[in-house]
Amino acid sequence: MQGSEIRKKFVHFFEQRGHIKRDSSPIIPQDDPTLLFANAGMNQFKDYFTGQSTPDKKRSVTIQKCVRAGGKHNDLENVGFTARHHTFFEMLGNFSFGDYFKKEAIEFAWEFLTKELKIPEEKLVVTIHHSDDEAFDIWQNHMGLDKSKIFRKGDKDNFWEMGEFGPCGPCSEIFYDHGLEHSTPGYTVTDADPFDDGGRFVEIWNLVFMQYEKTPKGRLPLPKPSIDTGAGLERLAAATQGKYWNYDTDLFVPIIAQIEAMTGKSYQEEKYHGPIRVIADHIRASVMLITDGVIPSNEGRGYVLRRIIRRAVRQLKAMNAPQLSFFKLIPVVFELLGEEYPQNRANQALAEKLLSLEEKKFLETLDHGLKFLGLAIKEQLQGKTLPGNAIFKLYDTYGFPVDLTELILQEQGLSADLKGFEQAMLVQKEESRKSWKGGELANNEVFYKLKETFGATHFDGYQKVELNSKLLSITPIGDQFALLFDSTPFYGESGGQAADIGTVNDGVTDLASVTDVQKPVENLFVHFVNDASLLEKNKTYSLKINQEHRKLIARNHSATHLLQAALIKHLGAHIKQAGSHVSATRMRFDFTHPEKVSPKELKTVIDEVNQQIKNNISITVTQMSKDEAIDSGAQALFGEKYGDSVRVVKMEDFSTELCGGTHLQSTAEISLFLIQSEAALSSGIRRIEALTSSTAIEFLQHRSSILESLEKSMKAKEEAVVERYQQLTIDYKKTKKDLLSLKEKLEAGKSNSLFKDPIILGDFCYKAVEVAPNTNLKNLADLFSQKYPQGILLAYAQDGDKFKALLKVVPKTKIINASNILGTCLKLANGRGGGRPDMAQGSGDSNKLQVFVDHITTLIRKDL
Repeated sequence: MQGSEIRKKFVHFFEQRGHIKRDSSPIIPQDDPTLLFANAGMNQFKDYFTGQSTPDKKRSVTIQKCVRAGGKHNDLENVGFTARHHTFFEMLGNFSFGDYFKKEAIEFAWEFLTKELKIPEEKLVVTIHHSDDEAFDIWQNHMGLDKSKIFRKGDKDNFWEMGEFGPCGPCSEIFYDHGLEHSTPGYTVTDADPFDDGGRFVEIWNLVFMQYEKTPKGRLPLPKPSIDTGAGLERLAAATQGKYWNYDTDLFVPIIAQIEAMTGKSYQEEKYHGPIRVIADHIRASVMLITDGVIPSNEGRGYVLRRIIRRAVRQLKAMNAPQLSFFKLIPVVFELLGEEYPQNRANQALAEKLLSLEEKKFLETLDHGLKFLGLAIKEQLQGKTLPGNAIFKLYDTYGFPVDLTELILQEQGLSADLKGFEQAMLVQKEESRKSWKGGELANNEVFYKLKETFGATHFDGYQKVELNSKLLSITPIGDQFALLFDSTPFYGESGGQAADIGTVNDGVTDLASVTDVQKPVENLFVHFVNDASLLEKNKTYSLKINQEHRKLIARNHSATHLLQAALIKHLGAHIKQAGSHVSATRMRFDFTHPEKVSPKELKTVIDEVNQQIKNNISITVTQMSKDEAIDSGAQALFGEKYGDSVRVVKMEDFSTELCGGTHLQSTAEISLFLIQSEAALSSGIRRIEALTSSTAIEFLQHRSSILESLEKSMKAKEEAVVERYQQLTIDYKKTKKDLLSLKEKLEAGKSNSLFKDPIILGDFCYKAVEVAPNTNLKNLADLFSQKYPQGILLAYAQDGDKFKALLKVVPKTKIINASNILGTCLKLANGRGGGRPDMAQGSGDSNKLQVFVDHITTLIRKDL
């Protein structure tokens, strides 16, 4: 049975049993900083299990895209070497939120496996928690499973916990028996244990029975036990297709065939098994990560992605694949995954752009890095271990991920000094750690309780700017008060758009000013005011937004849509929004692009946006199904999870986007658009900051006043100011050059007296001179070498409590190493320095200067 058919059967099976199909959440976890990547189907339902939020339906089914490569759950090192580990995989899951429990969960799983997938019952065994007699009874007496096929295990294997505290419970895992021929050495059919005999048995489904709440006082029974299950698609495909290796299923075979075609190597040859499996796995992970919003970089999620890409590229290079081959596997990936994940497929151009760029950058450094590694193995090896400083240089200079260096060393029977590497890497590692740090969610418990008590807020701000609403609660939050109304016209900050501001009115008088509106819990609009003393709960008030403020925000928001469309039109389809912020005064737009946008390109984009403003194109908003919107070509926000019904903002044929923000009725209302700056935000991400309408005009007026002042100062008009400035710059540089030349001539003249009477030491001569603090010591050394080709010069200058020093020796002499001598002697002055064997520089404490000079002179006399 093909993988695509298993997906469809799974969803259909559970939909027939009252489950609602939910889309996969993005791989980048939303609102959960404790996770690096989504690694299980239950991640998006975490608040339902903890009781912080109430689901609209009690049964759900999902096909979740997952990555385990970094953080607590990391399968990266096993990929290619085991039959069933992957960086990217698909998790099929069914969930019950306080509805059915153990009996139904076990029935559903067993029926799906044995009836729908037609897996023979004799090929399945199960494990349960050793204390779970209820599960044992269901498996043996209700399902009819022989007790010899039910294994009781401890907390380590069969008890699941969400975290230190929270929902938890025993689990029952279903294993598939691949047969005795795959058994781990030392095991027989009679003593087989699915956890110990990992070669023969593979877990294909885990049923978690969340029946307890873990507290500091121990485990307490949950009032509404829940079910969380997860079945790996790749493992189910292997079981139904009679394959031992997941890579031999239809989920990977087309990718492997493409790799064979591009490398000319056969997967049937044993020596290519591992490399081809690594590439096939890593292209899936790379493509899905990029198209979900992860950009290759040197920190956090981006660094994990970069490691995955570089591992694959190295394997391609080792098999003599043509350069820039990795990204050419993207189409076959979406042939297999595109139907289930259309939002990822829509970002295919971005994946192609970034993967080709990453491969090109890595190949540029790979050859140099491999040469350095080969040399380091020859010259620096300590026993069979490569020291940490060499590993760090590979990482820092040649861009080698540490695990890649380890892998190459392992292939040669060598090991890596990781402790030494970590010491050399300490500062960078700390910075990387800061870039992504798991932590607890902001404590929104009070708002979850408000939503449970009063329900969601009805937002009517698209149609209305003022309405009457009942005040449900007043909650002190810091030095402000959070107001909850049953309905509101106020837009709550979200999607990069700033919140509305306005007033709370009793029909006559403004009683409070709303300074901010947030949505700490989905569909709950919380209005913040500085003073709530005049307000009373359960009274009805008039809520009125500041219309001018709303209009200014709308101008900036509509302009971001025009900007994105213009960038796509003129820079390419790889452009995707990676973040934005629109307020009443300015707009910021982050987008995927691997290089600086040239001034010419920026001008083209600005002209395009202003032309669309001038064209006065209409802006229409339509509510439609998500599938209809995607099919219509609507741009979706990077990595965003949308509901079944979405809001589509369309600007005739120029721009179509999914968007929940507030907009204008026509582009002409924007009036004017200008870009203030374009710069790199991070690797592969650029940021544009821009202004529109009245703020853009004010900005231009301010610039005009500056120009007017320059005109008066330079006694020139408009373009002539630039010409005048350029001429002044040329004159300044010439004057500066003339002064420098004059200074060098003066120094050359002084040097005759400075260099007088050097100490003769055999074939060489030596001179120690003190000079003024602003003296160019390198120039002085060059003058000395011209006068005394066989000379050695120590030049030093005091500047306050520090001194600087330079030691220059005869280039061809091997008797004296300037870097070594200077470095040694500077330690006596609490200083440090270094350089080349023929010239070195450094600094130290002035109160130790004489000690330094005497010691270096003694050493030179001794050596010569």
